[in-house]
Formats: sequence, C-alpha cells, structure tokens
Amino acid sequence: MATGARGHSSHVVDEPEVVPRDDRAWPRSALVASAVLFLVAVAAGVGLGFEAAGRGALTVIVVSSAFVVAFGFGFALTASGIRRWIDGHPVPGRSQFGASAGIVVALLIMGAVDAMAGGALLAGLMGGILVANVWAIRRARSNRELVDKAEAAGAREPTVDDARTRAPRRVGSGVDAALRPTVGQALRHVVGLERHRCLAWLIATAVATFACAVLDAPEGVTFVVVSIGGGAFIWVARRLWAAWLANRDFTQAATPPRRAFVVLLRDPAPKLIRPLLGVWSEPPMPRGGRLPKADRVFRCDDEVDELLCLQGSVEVHEAWVDTGPRRGSKPRWVAADAGIVLPHRRAVFGRGYLSALIGGDRPSRPRPLTLPPPHSQLQPTIQEHPDVGSLAAATTVRLAGLAAIGIVFHWIT
Repeated sequence: MATGARGHSSHVVDEPEVVPRDDRAWPRSALVASAVLFLVAVAAGVGLGFEAAGRGALTVIVVSSAFVVAFGFGFALTASGIRRWIDGHPVPGRSQFGASAGIVVALLIMGAVDAMAGGALLAGLMGGILVANVWAIRRARSNRELVDKAEAAGAREPTVDDARTRAPRRVGSGVDAALRPTVGQALRHVVGLERHRCLAWLIATAVATFACAVLDAPEGVTFVVVSIGGGAFIWVARRLWAAWLANRDFTQAATPPRRAFVVLLRDPAPKLIRPLLGVWSEPPMPRGGRLPKADRVFRCDDEVDELLCLQGSVEVHEAWVDTGPRRGSKPRWVAADAGIVLPHRRAVFGRGYLSALIGGDRPSRPRPLTLPPPHSQLQPTIQEHPDVGSLAAATTVRLAGLAAIGIVFHWIT
C-alpha cells in the first residue's frame, strides 16, 4: 500500500493510503451467523407481541412500537458506522457508544419498568444491528478487486528508504533515544514498583487486622476488611512474581531474544482488564482481506502498557521477544522502541479471539526496531533503588481505604 508523508521541522507523519475493506474482513461464518441471529431476534419480537395481546390492545401497541423503533435505530446507527468502516476508516465512536447505550437502556427498562417493552427494545435493537451487518457484508463483496490490488501493491518488502523516512505514529514525543530507559532499567523499575505496592498492602492489611481485634469490631467487618486487603495483596504479589521472573530471565540471559512483530490490544470485552499480546514471526500484512492469525497470543500486565492500542486503530511494533529453553516457552518480556510488555500467561482461545477482534483492521507498516538486542551485560546496572514514592504514604492511603470499607459495611448492615 502506498504511503504519503508531510514534512515538519521535527518529525514526519505517516499517512497511509485508505484502502476499502471487502467481505473477507469478516470471519467466514459472520454472514450465516448474523442472518440466523436476526431471525431469532425477529422471532423474539413477534413472540413478545403475541404475549402482549393477553394484556390488552395498548400493550400490543407499546410493545410493537418499541420493537419497530429500536429496529430502525439499530439499523440506522450500525449502517452509518459500518459504511465508513467498509470505506477503510475506523468505526465512529458515536456508533459504538450509541449501540452500547441502547442496550443499557433496554436492559434498564426490562428490569425496572416493563419486561415486555424492554425485551422488545432489546430484540429490535439487536435485529437492526444484525440486519445491518448482513447488508454490509453483501455490500462489501464488490470491493474484492480493489482490496486484492492494494494487497499486491503493499506486498513488496520495505526498503532502507522506507525505514529511514517512517516516523513513529505517536507524533511530537520529543524523547531522544539516548535518554530512554534501557530494558534492564525498565524491568527493575517495575519490580521495585510492585514490591513497593506489595509491602504497602501487606502492612495496611496487618494494621487493619490488628485494629479490628483491638477495637473488637464485628466479625462481618473484620472478615470484609481482611478479605479485601488480603485479596489485594495476593493480586499485587502475583504481579510482583511475574515482574521478578522477567527481570531474572533478562539478567541471566540464558537464551538470546528473537525479532518478532507484536500488537498489544486493549480487550474490549467487559471485565477483562489484561490486554492481549499477539506475536507474529513475519509482518502481519493483510492477505485475502484479513490480517493473518498471530502465531501466539498472551494476556499481559495491564499497567505496563506503552505499546497499547485499540480495536480499529491497531499499531504493529517490531520487537525483541524473550525466548525460553523450549520452543513453546512463554516470553517473560517483550521490548520495542516504544516500551516493554510483560506477558503473564497464554490467552485461552487467543488466536481465534484476537483474529475476530482485529482481523479486519489494516494497520500501517510495523514501527521499525532500532533498539539493539537487549542484554544485561551490555547495559549498565543501576545500583540505586527506583523512585517509586513513599512507602508510608502508600500504606496510609490503603489503610484509610480499608477503614472506609469497614465503616461503610458496618453502616449498611
């Protein structure tokens, strides 16, 4: 894919040519699944209409109107957003927010106002979204020729001039490469920070437990305070263990790191805070209308997130990936020019799930790697403890939080 650039005094901004998407950007079963689920939504709406007939004509009118209005809203909102996506742009934020808000409103009405009306709103909204998806898949099929031409044009290997002229997408950072922390420094800082948090939670929980015993607090209050403090300590201790292992592996340097291409994606699913790391041996360029599946996918530390990107604006980084004694060993750390990543575990069904999330994205060429191979013996050892703040202040904040939780729990019970 051709790229254009505009020169500025301090940096160059990458402006990739916009390439449309075709029907292959969806998973193979998307058309059939959307059509079947659309029929289910319509059947649910019709069923609610028949059930409302037993409650009078007014109820039938309300339920039917709710279904029709929600159907039209879902179709119009999704069609307008997905049309831009087919043209090669990200889905507008208003489309995503509108769909989420509609579902929340329907659920609130279902639970607090009227189950039939809320169910009709939800069925109509989902039906409109699904039929818009069916329409978009069929409409995008005409773009196959354009997509194939764009992929053929972008299949050439990047030249030296490409690497020299391509600037980072995060414009205006102004950070000189010589001033960036080394991988060893970054890992030691993470270890120090997690150790600091771990000690703060341990001391705060111990003091809160002692205070509950001295003040003869009710058993329920004591249980809640100790459980929350202990759970937070265990959670942070697990993060400390992962960071310590990453720093140990880097320091020992038993196996050399390898070059790879990575994407760190914020998981859009609710309640899943750990981002997904996809690792490819070759640059993930679209083939057949979709990005290839990652070779491996991991769940990573959610606070070490310099490489984090969002669905719809995926950014690929060339990086050094830690290797273990076995071919399938989990990397303890990943280092790119923009920062490091700490993988925690393999993601369950990660390759298919990540492909479903970003398979239709068209990221720019990977940010080239200028970082030399990280090696503990080639990087200076920092003897000072990393600046992670005051332990007393951190402990006080956590102790105050536990006290507030205990007071609120005692008040409501």
